[in-house]
Amino acid sequence: MEEKSKKLPARPIIVMILFFGVIIFLLNCFITIDAGEVGVRLRLGKIDKEELYPGFHLVIPGADKVVIFSTRVEKIDMTQRTRNPISALSIEGLPAVLDVTVLYRIVPSKADEIYKNFGEDYADKLIVPIARESVRNIVAQYKIEDLYSSKRAELQKKIFDEIKNRLKSDNIQVVDVLLRNVKLPSKVVEKIEEKLRAKEEAEKMKFVIEKEKLEAERKITEAKGIAESNKIIADSLSKAYLQWYYLQTIKSLANGPNNTFIITPYDKNLVPLLNLNKN
Repeated sequence: MEEKSKKLPARPIIVMILFFGVIIFLLNCFITIDAGEVGVRLRLGKIDKEELYPGFHLVIPGADKVVIFSTRVEKIDMTQRTRNPISALSIEGLPAVLDVTVLYRIVPSKADEIYKNFGEDYADKLIVPIARESVRNIVAQYKIEDLYSSKRAELQKKIFDEIKNRLKSDNIQVVDVLLRNVKLPSKVVEKIEEKLRAKEEAEKMKFVIEKEKLEAERKITEAKGIAESNKIIADSLSKAYLQWYYLQTIKSLANGPNNTFIITPYDKNLVPLLNLNKN
């Protein structure tokens, strides 16, 4: 009897172990996919073509493995700060170092293909090499001075289009490509700045010359206008008009309060002796 009483307490312990084992097993039968994620299920090593979207999903412990991918916009920095900038050569063969950031997201419904072809580290295996190669291909189409100033926006747009088109077939959506900085050799920068200053001075001189030219044309036009006006006035001063105007002036002075007369030499026809020579 004593031996039986010693064995009885082991039964509840076994039951509790089995109970908690069942609970743990059931908990492992479910997996939660959060918002902004997608899951790829592997059953006995074989990839399931149906992705697991946000929510609860039933899995078989020991047989199923779920790989989680982010569907949010992610970024890859290839910059001097992260110690992996992109080195490229211009059309003249001059070196440039570019800081580039790629913003991207995966196509959620193609997560199984991405995992199958590239694995979980698809960004390092796929996006980074294509981005670096695309930047080098585009930079090789430009002169070194274009990278420094005038065509930076155009360069960034072409790099974006190149990377976007190449990754499209691999189910990667490129949201944007940011060209953060372009570093050139100091001697190249000095020559470019010297050239830009010379161009600026030439534009300034061109503006001054054009301004002086316009001012000269204005003065010529003004002088022609005055000459034309004087000619019209001279042609309109007939003897009859001058005689009439002279008499009107005498009359207005005579009717004035100061009784002052201004005597102007005139001939017998009361025409003022003015020089009416048209020449």
